[in-house]
Amino acid sequence: MNYMNPLSAYGWTKELDDLLARHTILGTQPARVVADFGTSLKVALPKIVTAELSGALAHHTHREQVPKVGDWVLVRLTDNSPPVIEALLPRQSEIARKVAGSKTLKQVIAANVDVAFVLLALDNDFSIDRLRRFLYQLSINAIKPVIVLNKADKVENAEEYISQLSSLELPVIAMVATKGTGMAELLNFIAPGKTAVLLGSSGVGKSTLTNRLLERDVQKTHAVRQSDDTGMHTTVHRELFMLPGGGLLIDMPGIRELQLWGTEEALDENFDDIAALFRQCKYASCQHKDDDGCAVQRALKDGTLDPLHYAAYQKMKNELSTLKQRSSSKLKRDNERSKRTVKKQNRDLLKDFRNEASSQ
Repeated sequence: MNYMNPLSAYGWTKELDDLLARHTILGTQPARVVADFGTSLKVALPKIVTAELSGALAHHTHREQVPKVGDWVLVRLTDNSPPVIEALLPRQSEIARKVAGSKTLKQVIAANVDVAFVLLALDNDFSIDRLRRFLYQLSINAIKPVIVLNKADKVENAEEYISQLSSLELPVIAMVATKGTGMAELLNFIAPGKTAVLLGSSGVGKSTLTNRLLERDVQKTHAVRQSDDTGMHTTVHRELFMLPGGGLLIDMPGIRELQLWGTEEALDENFDDIAALFRQCKYASCQHKDDDGCAVQRALKDGTLDPLHYAAYQKMKNELSTLKQRSSSKLKRDNERSKRTVKKQNRDLLKDFRNEASSQ
């Protein structure tokens, strides 16, 4: 295998050659997951085929290890039955979140992503707090973020919104997907063989942007609602597309709620301005409330720290702290359950041994 093998069009690299050599399974070949319909997956071999999960993967205890769009997998081909996905190759990156609801489980929504376009629509969808949540999840896997302000024609001056994002020191593109404005600038971030993903809430224009990037209509789009002047979300599954210029694009349903999955330490790296203030506090044990010599409270009072910015940090910090506590409790319960299972197995083995010995 080399760079010119058929899978290179789907992002296969020399590094993946080396990875395959360490994780190969006799009788299988690599493929990339290009669509997830819930009950079935489509993979590129490079021919696109529908594949089934092996029994081990379909019933995997850790659901985050079940293949997702963008994953590289090992597929076994047979003459008289559908291809079977036997194994998941280690991911180079992933975009994950906590599953919705009270369960403490990780949900991977896309894998092996190089660049992520985080879409905000300038028709009442602009939210720096929501943007921060996306940026946090991307930073964990060092996925390059690009902020896209769509529907720039809905406001008089898009520069006013761009200036609010200057402190993030990230690329920002103001565009109008329905007209193709800003497309050239966006395409500069998708190199041949690299994988990009579109992220954002429902109705920000991801389906329209996908159609523009692909230069054909592959995703349905709905007309703008007159009641609130926003588009309606239409993408219902995750799918990877090959762009005319050689890049790859993952489109997915809008994310209504991005529940965080990660650590408090990684959060501090995202809010490095606040972390710097923590280090300036008089006491290392400062709770940043009414403590003597608190640099955070001083910055809030003199206006150098935006209260809304700090409130967003506190909200995410509390969420991750709760996640850590619940994860620790779940791990403890799983360990206890595992110990009980082992003890029962040992008792059964001992009982079988005694029964066998007494019958001799």
